[in-house]
Amino acid sequence: MTNLCTNARPVAIRTLGDAEIVSCFALATEAFVRGSTLHRALNIGLEDYRAYLWPSFRSMISEGLSVVAVDPADDQILGCLIVTAFNPENFSTSEVAHQFLPLVALTSELVAMYQTKRSLSQGEAVLVDMGAVPPHAAGQGVYKAMRMEVDQIARDRGYRFILGELSSAATQHVVLDLLGHRAVAEVEFSSFIVDGARPFAGISEPAGIVMSEGDLSCD
Repeated sequence: MTNLCTNARPVAIRTLGDAEIVSCFALATEAFVRGSTLHRALNIGLEDYRAYLWPSFRSMISEGLSVVAVDPADDQILGCLIVTAFNPENFSTSEVAHQFLPLVALTSELVAMYQTKRSLSQGEAVLVDMGAVPPHAAGQGVYKAMRMEVDQIARDRGYRFILGELSSAATQHVVLDLLGHRAVAEVEFSSFIVDGARPFAGISEPAGIVMSEGDLSCD
């Protein structure tokens, strides 16, 4: 467990395990359904999203790459970062429920674009899949602290790169500007088409979803 200091309070970061999985699942799914422009554009309901996500969420946690940030004084959860070993085969749009197809197709297109620039073997990269910080802990450096801890975990396990799907202006700022990772692929929301529709065309900020890449040997 790593102890770091944010702008306003200390925070302890540890590997996310069985004790926190339910609480972090609730936090992450609520944050995405209520706060993600992508999820709001599709009008995805919270319970539908939870039923869809739970199996893959539990599988990602079992890899031991995800972290939870807590207040060391009372163990109150201040954020979580869900991380998985990068595998392009996980982004297939086959057998995806129509309601969630735009989300999966968007990520699939982003990954395909990234692969034209770098072909990775299994075990070379990790992907930050989800990140969430509750409103009362926002703006206090918790997300950045979790990203730095995940970098170290991945580096210690021999991974070369850390990737991120950045769909919000806030995460793009933290990862690209503050952490210095590279923007290596981008799918513009206005031009993305799935099933003949442009489901994210109404999103103007940011202009698109970005795949970021950090070189763990250089951090």
